[in-house]
Amino acid sequence: MLGKSFKIVEPRRFDLYIDDLVCAPDEAIVKIEYAAICKADLRYYIGARDKRTLGFKYPMNLLHEAVGSIILDKTNRFKVGERVVLVPNIIPKTKHDCVHCVCERADLGENYCPNSFFASSNYNGFAREYVNYPVDYLIKIPLDLEPQLATFTELISVAISASRRLNLNGDEAIGVWGDGVLGYILSTTLRYLHKGKIVVVGKNEDKLRQFKAHAHYLAGDPKLFEEEIQVAYECVGGGFSAEAINEIIDQIVVGGRIILTGVAEEQVGINTRKILEKGLSLYGVTRSNRNDFKKALTLLENKEFQADISPLILNELTISDITDFYRAFEAELGNKRLGKKILRFNL
Repeated sequence: MLGKSFKIVEPRRFDLYIDDLVCAPDEAIVKIEYAAICKADLRYYIGARDKRTLGFKYPMNLLHEAVGSIILDKTNRFKVGERVVLVPNIIPKTKHDCVHCVCERADLGENYCPNSFFASSNYNGFAREYVNYPVDYLIKIPLDLEPQLATFTELISVAISASRRLNLNGDEAIGVWGDGVLGYILSTTLRYLHKGKIVVVGKNEDKLRQFKAHAHYLAGDPKLFEEEIQVAYECVGGGFSAEAINEIIDQIVVGGRIILTGVAEEQVGINTRKILEKGLSLYGVTRSNRNDFKKALTLLENKEFQADISPLILNELTISDITDFYRAFEAELGNKRLGKKILRFNL
């Protein structure tokens, strides 16, 4: 079976490939219908990684947030036409030979297995007409869930993973640093999973007003230090991550826990002296596993949660050819609003 495929081959250049799909006995063929562009995709698009790393990555299909419909399933687990979300983190069949022993740990899990493949990172992503994919990493979405909303499943699953990592007891005061999409989804998800106070911190007041939290603060606001934050999530990333992390270190209570979810390409300087003085714990959280995806889809069945997430859909861009794909990346690159443009594949 042949299908169109867009691969990044160098910064700001996609090439059209024609894939010859061969469906293995444990795989299904999925037609990609909807997808979204994330910050990692944009970094590959503009070449914001060191040249050596990019040399290993190109050529590669981008996108790891996607929804598709079943075209063929050799396992008969899914029916033709059923919509599924694709879990981008795959554990190879040699999992049982893994010497790292993290897959069965509740706090880490398969998303931290060094042998794993992650779509649009060390494995081809979903910028394709059709994908042959292991059925174990396909999850059926509810019939009444709009597929555009389901494209946010991956980000919601990361928020669930970040919560799972700490095993929160339910009443901690939580601070979320970051006024972007991840910060919004994390703070929104925590509201449905957690009973404690949630405050958000950012630099864009217009965006912060859209967050439903107990309190909002602009970064650097002295009133922030009146809050007794016990757990803090950093969702800033990029060049401002050091500023955010150091503000968290200054503000969080003694013995507090800090979860880093933002990605900075360069090394950042943080106040290790104060980390030691306050006895703080730092955790790195990224990606998620199949159970996190299932919980995310269950959460998305909640109509109130749907209403909270739906404002993140800014508009829909139809992808009919490679020119449309370029336009979508340029549009997302210039997007300053809180939300994403959803890509509808019509190849």
